[in-house]
Amino acid sequence: MTDDFDLRNPDTFVAGTVGPPGQRIFFLQATEAGHVVSLKLEKGQVWALANLLSELLEGESYEGPAAAFGELVEPVTAAWTVGRLATGMDTEGKVIVVIADEIDDDDDDPDDGTGAAAEIPDPDEERTGGRARIHLDYATALGFAQQALLLVEEGRDFGMRNGHRPPRT
Repeated sequence: MTDDFDLRNPDTFVAGTVGPPGQRIFFLQATEAGHVVSLKLEKGQVWALANLLSELLEGESYEGPAAAFGELVEPVTAAWTVGRLATGMDTEGKVIVVIADEIDDDDDDPDDGTGAAAEIPDPDEERTGGRARIHLDYATALGFAQQALLLVEEGRDFGMRNGHRPPRT
């Protein structure tokens, strides 16, 4: 079994890429108390997570500020590749938990389970890979969503370089 991670108060949570447009490799990265966790994933998974977080925050009527986002800490070395993403919410504590499971050797499609319908994985479910749980306050979740949507669009003609900005959620 590979590494599990439980970051309860991350200093940063960002999406980033390595490589030129068209050959970019996407990563999620969280830092906490000097420890860096990097996970490799697909562009579609970054987009789906950003949109899901935006929808969750909109449902909570969160109108506070977005946390400032940073850059990937380099060199980027992925602990493993993400297969499934899910989220959970603690509305009283105003925390969203991002849950990333390592891709299973039997997974045919790494994008499975990344949409809004993704269920929270059962903690008792037998799995062969790692799991990361990253607890985000609402400001960090909003900052991530805004940054990640810009990142996904960056490689497109109508992207950030041409003035495109995602709507504030």
